[in-house]
Amino acid sequence: QFYRFVVFPGKWIKVWYDRLTLLALLDRTEDIKENVFAVLLVVLVSLLGFLTLNQGFCKDIWVLLFCLVMASCQYSLLK
Repeated sequence: QFYRFVVFPGKWIKVWYDRLTLLALLDRTEDIKENVFAVLLVVLVSLLGFLTLNQGFCKDIWVLLFCLVMASCQYSLLK
């Protein structure tokens, strides 16, 4: 059993999940204001992360951990 996941209007892909599992996995937001705000926050996180790494506040293994935290923040915002 598969679900037609609409990527663009008129364009879809087959996903081998049922509809409820897929919606719980992706948790799409339909409000355009919230989506734009989330993208702006992701850009802000990346810019502040760049400035922090560029200043040299993190050294050695802390750079990796800082990048992992930034990536998880961006993933949470975009999800």
